[in-house]
Amino acid sequence: MGQQKPITSRILESLQGSSECEFETLVTCLPQFTWNELFSEVSRLSRMGQIIITRGVGIFTIRQSAAPK
Repeated sequence: MGQQKPITSRILESLQGSSECEFETLVTCLPQFTWNELFSEVSRLSRMGQIIITRGVGIFTIRQSAAPK
C-alpha cells in the first residue's frame, strides 16, 4: 500500500497553477481529508505566510503567497 501524501503537500499542490481557490472547492477536491482537517491546516499555513486567505460574503478563497525572492 502506498503512503499518503501529507495534507500540507496536497493543499499546496492543489493551489499550484491557479490564482485562487474557494475553500469549499478545496474540500471537494481533497475528499480524503475532513473539512476540519483542511480548515486547521489552511489556518496554520496562513499563519506561517505560505498562503493568503481572503474573506468574501460567505466565501473564503485561498491562494499561495508569492515565492520569496
